[in-house]
Amino acid sequence: MRSILPLIAVLGLTACEMPPQTGQDLFAANCAVCHGADAKGGGLPAAPDLTGLAKRHSGTFPTAYVMSTIDGYARDDTHGPMPEFGVLLEGEREVWTDPNGVPTPTPSALLMLASYLESLQG
Repeated sequence: MRSILPLIAVLGLTACEMPPQTGQDLFAANCAVCHGADAKGGGLPAAPDLTGLAKRHSGTFPTAYVMSTIDGYARDDTHGPMPEFGVLLEGEREVWTDPNGVPTPTPSALLMLASYLESLQG
């Protein structure tokens, strides 16, 4: 009788491997229900249009503001019922350098999401 362990091992590893998530994937899974699939707002509950963030901040995408809003660090009542994304922010980290030149360990998922939102600016 031949052993099926090598086959199980290969299939098990293949089934467990997840494709890398992108900022677009993260947005679709965590943000689109409120901000709309196109990030232009109007979901449930009605959330703001995220495609005009740079325009609303003197033409510069406010990366630090966006990330601190998502992670809840600098959130205030003006952001309504936006949930905190603790699970999203666990896992791998990379160094992001803030506008003041300070290198900051930041969750990779948060950086991907901010980068995706930046790519949507009109």
